[in-house]
Amino acid sequence: MNYLQYLAAILAVAPSVILAAPSSAQADGSPYAGVEPHVNKGYATKLEETIAYFNEQNDTLNAARTRTVQKIPTFAWVSNSAAISELKPLISDALAVQSRTGKKQIVQVVVYNLPDRDCSAKASDGEFHIVDDGLNKYKGFIDNIVAELSTEDADKLQFSLILEPDSLGNLITNMSVEKCAKAADAYREATSYAIAKLQRSNFALYLDAAHGGWLGWAANLEPSAKVFAEVLKGAQSINPSAKARGLAINVSNYNQYQAPVRENFTEWNDSWDEYHYLNNLIPHLEAAGFPAHFIVDQGRSGKAGIRTSWGQWCNIKNAGFGTRPTADQAVLNNENVDAIVWVKPGGESDGTSDVNAVRYDANCGSPVAHVPAPESGEWFNDYVVNLVKNAEPPLSPTYV
Repeated sequence: MNYLQYLAAILAVAPSVILAAPSSAQADGSPYAGVEPHVNKGYATKLEETIAYFNEQNDTLNAARTRTVQKIPTFAWVSNSAAISELKPLISDALAVQSRTGKKQIVQVVVYNLPDRDCSAKASDGEFHIVDDGLNKYKGFIDNIVAELSTEDADKLQFSLILEPDSLGNLITNMSVEKCAKAADAYREATSYAIAKLQRSNFALYLDAAHGGWLGWAANLEPSAKVFAEVLKGAQSINPSAKARGLAINVSNYNQYQAPVRENFTEWNDSWDEYHYLNNLIPHLEAAGFPAHFIVDQGRSGKAGIRTSWGQWCNIKNAGFGTRPTADQAVLNNENVDAIVWVKPGGESDGTSDVNAVRYDANCGSPVAHVPAPESGEWFNDYVVNLVKNAEPPLSPTYV
């Protein structure tokens, strides 16, 4: 049964299902207001290698700047079944911080494990495949995440959840790619299932909406909004009270929130930075009935002028850490934006530059890519060294 048949069958027995408006708590204020985003201790531990490198170079300033990065909140990624076990210690650590400081913690998590994941590229292919019952395995994966986030301890925290980076965007622009065309129904059904199940009062759920250089083109805005609304409606066919807070944009990418200068390669795209993208998308979301709230990844977006085309995405050379996570409207300057966040942990590779690797993607060996690079998700210390050096604004040092 394909996705449309699946949806029609459910709607036939639940004809009153419509796109529900968000609850008042979700609609009236940002989930980032009045809370403290949790600092991921696992990421901070990885940065010890970077600090050691700088100390070996007698570069005490950048070692101290890396210590500052250790205190910046980032998302934890659940990108395979084994990573689910990391949620319990993450929750325990957040509770300890909350108890010690008296500041309500919002724990930030990316769910990233669709069957036939990353269908338009090779670097991040995942553990589930449609031909091997991947859709049902993914549903079990989601059920296990829900169980870990539904404990008595988890209920004491807030959660910001991003669903499946680089997924729904493929349904807009990459249906000519055979793998994406074959995966489209599974992507829709799996995403709807995840939305339907990840519903608790302390969850804020954001679907991934790629970035301005992908979905921000004028011809892509309306179709994108319709796809987001359709998968939410599919979720409401399973769970009539299902809702989403909004969209996450620029995840793992390099676009700036408000670019100081328009780059030449953006000439024909009105969504030339993420601020323009979200403003261009808002009216289409409102027309489609999808909540127009955003979080914007700026983890590696500090430097402009490091690419020559939108399609360059892998381990871009000379990138720097970007605007620090904040929910301050003095910085955001847009009531539709809940927060600037750091989703991609800077220093985790986008993909390998080894041309003989099964998951090698040509983007990871391009002239603008930092090489040599390890497999996607593996620690890339040479890269994070440059993120520290090229941070914009520059990182303040933390000396010990």
